[in-house]
Amino acid sequence: MNVIFLDFDGVLNTYHYDSYEDIERRIIILSEICKEYDCKVVISASAKDAIDEDTMEIYNDRVRFIFDCFKKYEIDCIGRTPSVKRIKSKCSYVSMWKEDEIRLFLFRHPEIEHYCVIDDNDYIDLEKVKDHLVETIYYSENPEEEGLLERHKEQVGEKLKLNNEIKVLALKRN
Repeated sequence: MNVIFLDFDGVLNTYHYDSYEDIERRIIILSEICKEYDCKVVISASAKDAIDEDTMEIYNDRVRFIFDCFKKYEIDCIGRTPSVKRIKSKCSYVSMWKEDEIRLFLFRHPEIEHYCVIDDNDYIDLEKVKDHLVETIYYSENPEEEGLLERHKEQVGEKLKLNNEIKVLALKRN
């Protein structure tokens, strides 16, 4: 199975392009990518917290719009990365890095053979999955360079040629 881990901010919406029409335009590109490379989508965006991890029920209008577009353009979303907390001190927790949530999802799903992460990576750590990263731009002096673009299609294809290195660990566990 091929999977795209999808961020929203900087990929579907950007600094200059934040309307529902802008988001839908980028979802059309995502749909073309999913069809061309036979991909399913996993949400890795911070907005995933508006999606119930077990039922996939949605609690946010913008996220609901995105999922309506997924349905309209036949994008198969198979889940979201877990929101995992790690202990910071005896009485406080902080979120794990997005890369660790992605790797945990991969570990739990050894059927994923190839994956790509589409993210603007402007403030998060994706070092452990950087070989699988297609990086988009949230803000640019040239707004036409922002978000998911036609030129990213080929980059996704190249990243999907790489094997899921976590699969080996997950299979050894069993």
